[in-house]
Amino acid sequence: MRIFKTGEYSNKRRHSCKKMVLSAGMALMLAATPVTAMAGQVYGSNTGVTSANSVMNNIAAGLSMSNKIDVSTLKNNKKVGGDDITLDNDLTDWKNVTERKALSDKVSSWKAVISADYSTLYISYEGTAQSEWDYGYTGQQNLVDITYATGLSDSTNHIQFVAWNGGAQVKNGWYGDIEGAKMVTVNEAHQNTAGPYTVEASIPMNFFTEGNFKITFAGVTVDLADIEVLDGSAIKEDTTEAVYEGITIDGSFKDWDAVARYNAACPNEAHKDCLSKAAMVFDGDYVYIYLKDGATGSAYGAGTHSNGRYSIKTDLGRELVFQLTQDGQVNGIDGVLCQHVGRQWEIAVPKDKLPIYNKTISFGLYLSEPFVKDVANLKDDGSNDSSDGNYDIAYDGLYGDWNKYPHTTIQYATPGTHEHVADASAAIYCDGTQLFGHVETPMQAHLTEAGGELTQAITIKFNDNWSQVFYPRMETVDSDGNINWNSQKGGLSEGTYEFYIFSTDAWHTSANINSTNEADTCYGKMMVTIGSDKDECEFIIDLKKVADKLGCDVSDFKQIDAQFGRLGQQWVTTAGASTGAWLGLCICVLITVGVLVYQKKKGSNQVTE
Repeated sequence: MRIFKTGEYSNKRRHSCKKMVLSAGMALMLAATPVTAMAGQVYGSNTGVTSANSVMNNIAAGLSMSNKIDVSTLKNNKKVGGDDITLDNDLTDWKNVTERKALSDKVSSWKAVISADYSTLYISYEGTAQSEWDYGYTGQQNLVDITYATGLSDSTNHIQFVAWNGGAQVKNGWYGDIEGAKMVTVNEAHQNTAGPYTVEASIPMNFFTEGNFKITFAGVTVDLADIEVLDGSAIKEDTTEAVYEGITIDGSFKDWDAVARYNAACPNEAHKDCLSKAAMVFDGDYVYIYLKDGATGSAYGAGTHSNGRYSIKTDLGRELVFQLTQDGQVNGIDGVLCQHVGRQWEIAVPKDKLPIYNKTISFGLYLSEPFVKDVANLKDDGSNDSSDGNYDIAYDGLYGDWNKYPHTTIQYATPGTHEHVADASAAIYCDGTQLFGHVETPMQAHLTEAGGELTQAITIKFNDNWSQVFYPRMETVDSDGNINWNSQKGGLSEGTYEFYIFSTDAWHTSANINSTNEADTCYGKMMVTIGSDKDECEFIIDLKKVADKLGCDVSDFKQIDAQFGRLGQQWVTTAGASTGAWLGLCICVLITVGVLVYQKKKGSNQVTE
């Protein structure tokens, strides 16, 4: 049997206990696992080290940091509300911590706070990344400098935040791992469009060699004694519903939280996911539009022709066409405001730029189904409701009576148009025995015809039957009634012209309008106005005369369609006269009233007030 010398047994026992303590500490250290990258966000920790919050457990296990940091000195630091910081790229739990405005072009502001158990220093900062591949906001350009009061110089004098697409780590001044440190970052820039980034990191306090030091970051120096400490109280979650208080075009997008956002898909299969969300608010003097880019592209490249061309369409069928550009601008509307930050767009269109509307407007890609439908002004804008059916359409060349009558877009240019206007719009209206029509075009490609686009290639079809078709022919008549069967119909100078309407199969043998033969019957008139930025016309056709030509009665016309072939192949439709003079108007009234009722029911979902 072995006999121990005096004190030998007690030393062996003490040594064994120390091994047990160290083993317990190592078990805690090995329990941690690294965090991997997730979509749109980067998470990172140093492999095989403890989490930041386990340092207190290490203290209990015997790995005291008292030889480095005198915790008692931190107890005098200012306390702020909060029980813990979660590294999740959501800075909500930082809301009570003092923000420090940075003096750096890479960082806009930063915060630092000490955990309630004094075991961890947390640092967060924000700024703008120039592209989705830009991680220049980390690394050597944004070092955290640690200056000890004693002038000590070692690997703890600097902290580096390192990030790349798929990973993030915290390093010391010698680019070594910091045991137990963690970091997350999210870069919200999209493609080459700048966007905000955030960084959150945790550094165990036992990393620091001494307890008296200053932190310098982004040009701002703070003493450790001035870093706030969490008081351990839970931050109450804000569950109040967002309330609409107006939209400001500032690139922050927080004011859109109270506005309903709708799914927005691109019709182009090549980049179907280039859009994700859309919203619109009509508030007083502006129409506010929100768009969010999708995962595979951007709103400026959306559409069947990838040209980012959109339209605000009124309940009267009039359209305001505009284009979003890669540099975050809006082409086609003067006075518009726009911010494109990361994946999000917000746009303000002045109300006075809108085309004529009755009560509501819709928004979407040009010549596609709208994303957002039937939005009325939140403020009473004095718009007139014409749903009583009293349109007072008259043939007089003044055109104003057509303002409140629904129109149809007609076009050849398709969504791939290179112009910021629709080709044209048209409407026809029947009072029972007369057909009235109105056409206008602002597109330069058509204005070069100077009248020819309005006076030629017109087809009037009845009951959707190609055996009941009338083809108008426009000719001028002088003050004495003499018919010019070879009238100039295009290349007209600015001004207003009147044409008489004949059939294209006329014999052209009648010399005077007052004594025409049956084949040269005059069926109506057309007034054409040529302008610098718009050509416009209206016409009137005697349906009784047309019915006689087609061998039927005017009451047989159940449906009337018109096509203006120089402007587009679309058909413009109104109801006929079989059930009374106002049938066509009644249909329009019912549609309009339905829209208004829907808006009233849906209105509370547009914004939360």
